[in-house]
Amino acid sequence: MSTPTAPSAETLATAWLALLAQTSEIVLLADGRGRLMAASRPAHQLLGLTASSVGQALRPLLGLPPGASLEGSVVLAAGMAATLRCTPLPSRRNKRALLIMLELAHGSPATASAIYREQRLREVTLTITSALEIGQILNHVVRLATDLLGATAGALPLYDQGRDVVIPGSVYNLRMPLTGREQYRGTGLIWRVLDAGRPMIINHYDADPEALPDLVAQGIRSIAAAPVRAGGSVLGILILYDQRPTMQFTASDMALLDAVARQAGVAMQNARLYETAVREGNRRALLYKASVELGAVLNIDHLYATIHRAAARLMPCDICLIALLDSARQEIEYVYLADGPRRWPPHRLPLSRGLLGFVARTGVSLRLVHNDNEIERWFGAEPFSDTEEEPSPGALLAVALNVGERTLGAITVQAHAPDAYSSEDLEALEMLASTAAIAIQNAQLFAKVQELATRDALTGVANRRHFFELARSELERAARYGHPVSLLMIDADHFKVINDTYGHLVGDIVLQAIAGRCRNALREADIVARYGGEEFLALLPETSGEQAVQVAERLRDTVAREPVLSAAGPIRVSVSIGIASYERGAVGQIDQLLDYVDQALYQAKSTGRNQVRAYGPTDTVSMPEP
Repeated sequence: MSTPTAPSAETLATAWLALLAQTSEIVLLADGRGRLMAASRPAHQLLGLTASSVGQALRPLLGLPPGASLEGSVVLAAGMAATLRCTPLPSRRNKRALLIMLELAHGSPATASAIYREQRLREVTLTITSALEIGQILNHVVRLATDLLGATAGALPLYDQGRDVVIPGSVYNLRMPLTGREQYRGTGLIWRVLDAGRPMIINHYDADPEALPDLVAQGIRSIAAAPVRAGGSVLGILILYDQRPTMQFTASDMALLDAVARQAGVAMQNARLYETAVREGNRRALLYKASVELGAVLNIDHLYATIHRAAARLMPCDICLIALLDSARQEIEYVYLADGPRRWPPHRLPLSRGLLGFVARTGVSLRLVHNDNEIERWFGAEPFSDTEEEPSPGALLAVALNVGERTLGAITVQAHAPDAYSSEDLEALEMLASTAAIAIQNAQLFAKVQELATRDALTGVANRRHFFELARSELERAARYGHPVSLLMIDADHFKVINDTYGHLVGDIVLQAIAGRCRNALREADIVARYGGEEFLALLPETSGEQAVQVAERLRDTVAREPVLSAAGPIRVSVSIGIASYERGAVGQIDQLLDYVDQALYQAKSTGRNQVRAYGPTDTVSMPEP
């Protein structure tokens, strides 16, 4: 009969693992050279051992110097006195395994475990409550809870109560594809914990009917989970995982996990309040900056772009639209349409159509988390582009532009991603819109004042002072680039007779008609002005003397062709026109050109009126080149 062979140290360690996992004693297993091979859970907790402690020299872990005996009294790092009892275990190749038991001088192993856990819980609480960033808190909680309970891995997904969905959070030491995706109701243990609202343990997870295949495939055998709460709301679920067949979570583990989860909830709530305060402070600073910028812009087109930039600093802004209300015509005019870098021309819609028409006529602020095609059809066509394939934005905000009780229009910002805006974003846009509305009103008033300062009140064309400003600039440009420029002086024939016969009110109507016909007959680039009384001037850039004669003849014919309708009946009107030109970019002064054109007009009137005459013997003014 053969003699039984002693097991190897590795086999001993494996055999003792099952026992160590179940015992409540403080037990260590070391090899013959005093290196740690395994430890019971109370020993892990008392000495702060981790998975990386296996293979390390045991004596430093016990606070003993090298070569010290593993028998007798010892004072542990935690300050507790203990007695070591070492039992050699035979193994092959003359190697011995050492079974070491610790007896605490002042209490049982359970008491030691409780002391250790209390100490570690204080450390965990201090660590997680000292962080102010949500992501940092989640990582701390998962790692520290995993270490505190001696688990294999951990996770802390978050719960979105509004959408009733679990979203990815923090994961430690676990490969789990689900952590990168949202989990909807009915998927896994998470929903059981959420619905119950209390901690839960499953020690035979692989046999549970709701076990996730991804976790079972990784060998997860036990799970402990606790809801993370704050202020009566569930913020997430703290979950610990273990892959060891002999490891089972206990009721005390569940209580400890629940304590950590409660502390995590407080820390997360504080962090969110801090983030909200910081975000609100930043928002107020941006709104103040926007108010300063908007107040400094008086050009209306520049102002729209400034409003867009201010909104983009406050929130996602893939699309920005600004529309103004035209109450008289019951229309909404989209004056600013920006889709990313693209700009679309102004567009008018009936007030009853379109998103901003709805907001302008009702004053209702809108926050749509998902703006689909059905919503678009409900509001009516939205003028984003000239194609029907333009995708609808995923989310939008829209608010009215109000100054006191008066509605100027509305503004919308839109994002391609759904659920891009919060209620705080809507509040910020409302505040920006209040400032923007005042800025738009000021810019409109400034434009009106500018128009009154530069326009003739009766006829609506440029007044004499503004004409001279524009003419001097145009003459300088013509001389610089070598371009011709011509000037027309237009005089209403027999205007005194019209005033004496029909009265000054009819005379005013005649002057308004002549000014209107001049604007319609000339180009947009031509500058038309009232010179005084019944005389008008028209400066024609890029126009030679020969071309000016053709323009003047067409204008004369336009004025004379149709009578002016008035309360006194139709009145036949004609004009005499004088022309003076600078050719080939000649350098000349406006006063000199006026003198020449006045002489040409005198010729037209003295030779019978309703005629066109150009200055000079060849009907043009030729100036020497500079």
